[in-house]
Amino acid sequence: MDRVEDLRVVAFGGGTGLPVLLRGLRDRVKDLTAVVTVADDGGSSGRLRQELGVAPPGDVRNCLVALAGRKRLAEVFNYRFEAPGDLNDHSVGNIIIAALSDMAGGFCEGVEQAARFLRIKGRVFPAAEESLTLVVRHADGTVTRGESVVHGVGKTVARVSVEPEGVPAPPGVIESIEGADVIVLGPGSLFTSTIPALLGCGVREALARFGGPVVYVSNVMTQPGETDGFAVSDHVRAISDHLGPVVTDVLVHAGPLSPGVLARYEAEAAARVEVDGEVLRGMGLGVRETDVLSSDDEAGLRHDPGRLAREVCKAALVRL
Repeated sequence: MDRVEDLRVVAFGGGTGLPVLLRGLRDRVKDLTAVVTVADDGGSSGRLRQELGVAPPGDVRNCLVALAGRKRLAEVFNYRFEAPGDLNDHSVGNIIIAALSDMAGGFCEGVEQAARFLRIKGRVFPAAEESLTLVVRHADGTVTRGESVVHGVGKTVARVSVEPEGVPAPPGVIESIEGADVIVLGPGSLFTSTIPALLGCGVREALARFGGPVVYVSNVMTQPGETDGFAVSDHVRAISDHLGPVVTDVLVHAGPLSPGVLARYEAEAAARVEVDGEVLRGMGLGVRETDVLSSDDEAGLRHDPGRLAREVCKAALVRL
């Protein structure tokens, strides 16, 4: 494992998927950087964004907690108020990050302060230096705005962009890409998490210059209103449409799924993502099919941190 420990990894995403990957990688690699979407406009993050003008802190908070060395303080960050009133459904960490951002004069600076408090192992950057609004163009030509409304619209997504345009990624993001051994995209919602994390100005150009492996971790199930009918190759094509042909390898779960868990997803109109291996290999991609899911059926179809991190490292080492 000595060679694995020397890896410098940059991971892009958000939601619940990126923190899972970070938990697996934090004690396995030499250097770890997370780049987190700032397009969320729902829940506690959306309320703080609207009321205080701060970038949405929720996805960033989850990544900071995943990398935290101070576990008790991380528990405080994750505590969520459940009582009538203005604080209902706010997490303590979101409020702290908002306060630190205000005190430090910027969201990036506030995140950096929170990282110090938590003594994280690695670095966490927002995808852009200010909050972004997701602009979704659907296949029928209509346009919707806001990450939180995408699934409710129920139309096929053709492309996403962000407003305002041209907001730069923090300099640390570009520097991390330039110094990385491997870049990981996902796992997570394709159009509302993974791709938005890549839309900070300067990232596309940095990825085009990057000569190492770029591993896409595919979702196991489609997401209704976002990736209905998608095979794994469709996910990769969507990334290429937005960023260029940057993906070199795809990591997908192989093996049976629990019938009970699968039924829960199918009841919500989700289906298993088709792993069209021949098409992917025809695109020149490396395809790694293995068991990367948690054995905890109660949690649903979730990636296992250790298994996922191990396979990401293996995929990287094959290319290096």
